[in-house]
Amino acid sequence: MNFDNYKLSDFLMDESFHKWVENSNREDEKFWASWLADHPEKKNDADQAKKVLRSLSFKDKAFSKKEITELWDKIKSESILEKEADTKTVKFRPWKYLKVAVVIIPFIVAAVLFLFFRVAPKKKQVVERLLIEKSNPKGEKRTVFLSDGSKVKLNAESKISYLHPFDKNQRVVQLEGEAFFEITPDKDRPFIVKTGNLETKVLGTSFNIKAYPDEGNIMVAVKTGLVSVENTNYKLPNKQNKSIVSSPMEMATYSEETNQTTVSDYDSLKVLAWQDGTLYFDNATMEKFVKDVEKWYGVDIIIKRKKPILKGITGTFKNQSLEEILMGTKETSEFEYEFLSNGKILIK
Repeated sequence: MNFDNYKLSDFLMDESFHKWVENSNREDEKFWASWLADHPEKKNDADQAKKVLRSLSFKDKAFSKKEITELWDKIKSESILEKEADTKTVKFRPWKYLKVAVVIIPFIVAAVLFLFFRVAPKKKQVVERLLIEKSNPKGEKRTVFLSDGSKVKLNAESKISYLHPFDKNQRVVQLEGEAFFEITPDKDRPFIVKTGNLETKVLGTSFNIKAYPDEGNIMVAVKTGLVSVENTNYKLPNKQNKSIVSSPMEMATYSEETNQTTVSDYDSLKVLAWQDGTLYFDNATMEKFVKDVEKWYGVDIIIKRKKPILKGITGTFKNQSLEEILMGTKETSEFEYEFLSNGKILIK
């Protein structure tokens, strides 16, 4: 067999060449390596044939549309030239071109289909997002685990709501009441807590937010990391106070009355004690004491006495019962209490 006149179509039809491309025959490997070394002018056709054969099994998908067109045109031109030559010498042999077509057409179809599906625009998937709400009544606390790995300790009479899953650009939750946040770091998706007119933004940190609607203040106490607190309803001409950055052991306090936010240091025992099961009072009035006890234990307390207590209520109570707290404070603050039959408590 004369290999000197081999063209692309000949390589494609040669069984020995096929085996060499597939690395299945050592003798063929030696022959073709040696032959191509002696015929460098045939290297381009041989390389194209190898690419075609390997692409048939989709191990190599490197053909572009332009390459497919050029390759097909080259094979057609070779067939036309060969046909003209054969016409001058012998009868035309259509079986040869049929065999070439059997090899090349599946490749053309497969490659075109691959390119079509590779470049075809994918339909945008619509992700259904659900509104999740977690709330606690008086006397209950819970820990909420978010899908990003963040953890939220939710205090009594508090509610947190958010869309699940989070948006790809940010993680947003809405808070009413009090909660302690431990946020999983994600530099591409800041974590935002919305509370009234304040937005608290972090990347990964821990902090406490107290935002009960009836208290008139929103307090953001930072334990670790940095927190940006922004007033989204800032109306005063001086906008230097619109966005504030708080550091560890600093607390940003927003006043609904003045619509301003200030930053100060805070007492961690006073602000963060609740999450460890500790009820803390520092010279509290009777009204403040009753309000906190009602929230903590989920009870209703009636204040019958009209005379103010002589001394503010002070004390730290960790995992103690309601009666233990009442007994521990009544002597120093000079008040009496009574458990009523309807489950309420009377302060007198």
